[in-house]
Amino acid sequence: MYIIFRMMLWILAAWRWGDWRNWEKYQSTFLFVILLDLLYNFLTYNYPMWEYDPTDIIPNHTLNNLLVTFLSYPSIVFIYLGRYPIGWAKQVAWIIFWVTLLSFVELVNHKMGLMSYHNGWNFGWSVIFYLVQMPFIRLHYKKPLLAYGLSVLMIVGLLFLFKVPVSKMK
Repeated sequence: MYIIFRMMLWILAAWRWGDWRNWEKYQSTFLFVILLDLLYNFLTYNYPMWEYDPTDIIPNHTLNNLLVTFLSYPSIVFIYLGRYPIGWAKQVAWIIFWVTLLSFVELVNHKMGLMSYHNGWNFGWSVIFYLVQMPFIRLHYKKPLLAYGLSVLMIVGLLFLFKVPVSKMK
């Protein structure tokens, strides 16, 4: 039930704090985040770094992740970009706020047994990931081609770092 509650909180937060007048400006970045998450799930299907564990309501990782991908992530992007501040210090504080918030949500999920880490991934890697992901979301919003190019390099680097056996993909 917590998972549904969490999804509803993200949707309500987007409804309350999202920049609805300009939602079209963020659409390509919504799709960027969704694409990269789906790509992660495809490339690591047989070798996951982390997984959502089954619950009474959502029976497997795939269904849970699709809810997160299509409901939570767009809500997060919508609020994050829609309220992105002006000024270097405020931008750094905004990124730190989001990294802290997302890390806290993940830690709660992990402690509640709703997700598990695998194949060398751990909470520390997640925090590092959020530290990179949040500026990348803004980078995509401002310079999408650069964000795509750098994302390809990062994906390849992570596949090598975590020794993801892409040659064994079905």
